[in-house]
Amino acid sequence: MCEIIFRRIFLGFPVLLLWMAGRPTHAACPFEFNPPRVVVRYGDSVAVNCSTSSTDHEGMGWEATYGGTGLEDVNFVIWTVENLTYWTIQPKCYIALKNGSQCLENFPVILYKIPDRISISVLSHSGPMVEGTEYQLQCDIQNVAPLRNLVVRWYKGNETVKTQTFNTSTREPEDVSSTLNITPRRFEDEVEYRCEAELVLGPEGPQPSVMSSQNLHFPVYFPPQDILELKDTEVDVGSRTGLKCSSNGNPRPEYSWTYHRAPNVKLKNDGVSLLTIEQATGENIGYYTCYASNTLGKVSKRARVSVRGAEPVCPMKLSTESVVVEYGSPVSVSCSNTTSVEEIYWTTGPQVVNDTTWSVVELLDWDIRPSCNATFQGIGRCSIPLHITLYKTPDRVSISVLSHSGPMVEGTVYQLQCDIQNIAPLQNLVVKWYKGNEPVDNVTYSNIIKTPVNVSATLMITPSRDDDGAQYRCGAELDLGPEGPQPHPTVTSEPLNITVHYKPCINASRLPLRIPVFRGYPEELVCEAEGYPQPRIQWLYDPAKHVSEAGGNLTVSEAGLYNCTATNDVETSFIVVEVVLKEDYLPLIAGFVAFMVVVISVIFVLIYSIYYKNTKMGRYSLKNAKLSSTPNGNVAQDGGRDIPLPMTKLSQPNIYF
Repeated sequence: MCEIIFRRIFLGFPVLLLWMAGRPTHAACPFEFNPPRVVVRYGDSVAVNCSTSSTDHEGMGWEATYGGTGLEDVNFVIWTVENLTYWTIQPKCYIALKNGSQCLENFPVILYKIPDRISISVLSHSGPMVEGTEYQLQCDIQNVAPLRNLVVRWYKGNETVKTQTFNTSTREPEDVSSTLNITPRRFEDEVEYRCEAELVLGPEGPQPSVMSSQNLHFPVYFPPQDILELKDTEVDVGSRTGLKCSSNGNPRPEYSWTYHRAPNVKLKNDGVSLLTIEQATGENIGYYTCYASNTLGKVSKRARVSVRGAEPVCPMKLSTESVVVEYGSPVSVSCSNTTSVEEIYWTTGPQVVNDTTWSVVELLDWDIRPSCNATFQGIGRCSIPLHITLYKTPDRVSISVLSHSGPMVEGTVYQLQCDIQNIAPLQNLVVKWYKGNEPVDNVTYSNIIKTPVNVSATLMITPSRDDDGAQYRCGAELDLGPEGPQPHPTVTSEPLNITVHYKPCINASRLPLRIPVFRGYPEELVCEAEGYPQPRIQWLYDPAKHVSEAGGNLTVSEAGLYNCTATNDVETSFIVVEVVLKEDYLPLIAGFVAFMVVVISVIFVLIYSIYYKNTKMGRYSLKNAKLSSTPNGNVAQDGGRDIPLPMTKLSQPNIYF
């Protein structure tokens, strides 16, 4: 790293001097780049020639973090890098002109990296989708750069449904996600979704540079919508006939049948769509209702069977053959004849009403069975029963968790219970469960109970941490057939909000299992954990002393095994870190270097002293000198004046021993 910094400073030094001198620069540099622009894959090589036609310059060069050159007296200079891995590189070609000015121009470089992986998934959902419910698909693109050149396209089959770009200046690789909201329909059951990531790098880039995810397809569940094929039928007495009923729900519907003379009794047909009448008689004349149902809903349709040659039937006609009445509401049905009649009256058990119309202001009798009676000439007396379905919506619908209170624990099975109070009739009840706004289950009842009852339905759930804050509801719906109110009477519970606790998970990426520590240099261990409730973190170390310390950070200076424990109300998790003590030889090396510096300094002083003495100290001769007895031995006295004593410097040959 130091070498890179030094190289960058050194190569850019000529440009820096010109800039500091405050000299003018040209608005347009006499440069020509070849190629004019480059797009480089991460780790590939690159070479760009910067040339000039101008001869009036002192030199030119490249300034760059990698591959820079010095100032050279040439007309072209090449910037080259064998392995380009510096994301923010921005090379500049510069020229120093002889007039004292300088030119500097950036060269555009785009360094790119294709994604490591691209995948598609459904957020917060698994399994089949439900028609009309909104879901969110997510496309995850890992380790791609640069984002400003990334285009994400969503496909539904071969049709492009969404295109997304990213307005960011980041050059380094990043993980990025794109989402698509969908509301599936029944005809999309086998539609495949996918997403593609393309780096749009211009004509200089790779062609093409597209990476695609796997295809995602899913089944779409929807309730039955229409009853098909069922129609009125006329057959001869004694013959065999059948009624065909079909619908198009998903999951595939199950079928049931009822007869208008006993609307609350399901005819045995083993759940198939064909109802067979083996030998038609007058008893088979009437209306048959087919019901098609799956976990998401139910539909019904009615068809009439007529039998030619059967015993004469009662020539009477009711204004309606069956009525659906809410408990406590009024009801009125009239009876008319299709031929001459002697007498018409209504009976409700022992009570007789001599009128063609039967009416009640407030119907409160759960077991009432009215019928219209008439006496005909040549036929005698006959009657037509009126089929009444009396219903009552529940007083209250509530939801609770069985044998549990408080927060739930991730991965544990719980049972939700929906309590429905005072509802009738039971056989028409459908209990629907919802998680948020998404239906999750339906419960129906086959018991024939006409009077109000209290009933409960249950739902088993295994919550995950993603379910924290989820709302569950249940609704009691009375499906009373085509004669009943539309939409079906429904009472829904208040939502049940669930809180999900989950065990701690220690972040092992910040806490290696083995950590070296140099003696005298303490190291801080960081222990982080995710959990709900928030985990309590404690360090345990020095097993002989059983010493502990609370908190996520622990400073260590001794070797040993250190145990980080994360605890909450759900569970305890731990991780053991081995601290290995290593010696730090840096002070010893520094001391040795200092000692050698002192030794070398002493040797240098000794050598210098010897040299100085040999070159500065001479030898002298006292020949012909006049000595004086005066204390001053090197001067003569002349009338009170000091006379210098002449001396002669002896050369090496004149020295005698």
